[in-house]
Amino acid sequence: MSERRRPSPSDPAQQEDDKKRSHRPARPSKWLESFLYAFFWVILLLPTVRRRRRRPDWWRVRLLAAGLGLAAAALGMTFSKLWLVIPGSVLVLLALLVRGVRDPEHERKLQARYKSDYFLNGGKLTAGRFPGVPTGEPLYILLKDQELLFVPADGVDVAGVLAVPEIEDIRVHGKPYVPVYVSEAKDPPVRETHVDQTATAPMELFLKDGRVLRFEYTGAFHTHLAETAAHAIYSVKRLVFPPPAGGSYKRETSRPVSTPLDQEDVSGQEGRTVSAARPQKSST
Repeated sequence: MSERRRPSPSDPAQQEDDKKRSHRPARPSKWLESFLYAFFWVILLLPTVRRRRRRPDWWRVRLLAAGLGLAAAALGMTFSKLWLVIPGSVLVLLALLVRGVRDPEHERKLQARYKSDYFLNGGKLTAGRFPGVPTGEPLYILLKDQELLFVPADGVDVAGVLAVPEIEDIRVHGKPYVPVYVSEAKDPPVRETHVDQTATAPMELFLKDGRVLRFEYTGAFHTHLAETAAHAIYSVKRLVFPPPAGGSYKRETSRPVSTPLDQEDVSGQEGRTVSAARPQKSST
């Protein structure tokens, strides 16, 4: 039985057959494999990209991606290379759309960085001037010892420092802030039928040099946020300047801001008790 002769590499018939096979269009399964390969690579890169987007220098990555995309698209259009134009255009589009995201642990990291005792929502400074503190931008207030540290909500550096002893008075909704014992003022819970997201609550700090810093809180919990910040500052101020012996705090509000589980009693008028609840650490 004669063996079948194998064609040599230099056989013209074999070379022609290889040439036709190389120009044969790819099967649908090949396109599907390529698509799945790229898709799974994107899925694997998502966690890395998400972590990277939380960093403050994400804008540099976007700028680099946009530059590379523009360069690739320009080269593709110059030399009529569609395989460069399409990826370059997609890269530019992603650089424009994929913006940075907020770090969910931003507040905790800020508090740990400055070793503050309390972390508060500072609202927006809308009236009064304080060196370094931006006006009309969201702020955080960090209480450290006897100081208020003002930090922009989208930043990490302290914009200004205010000593608590410089504060003469604290007001919420135009009235001096004084906490009230919860048993005297607790109202029954009422279900909200309408929530005004644009409502504002002002908290004002009257300084001994005559300046007035006005912070406004907006949203459904505007009054709660203003009272929480006022209460924390009030508690620290009370530790710095304790009430005189036999003195009293005048009751000027009836809104509950404390719970009976965490209170410090101060003698009040007519035998009643007025409390100053310890502020929660990391309250926003």
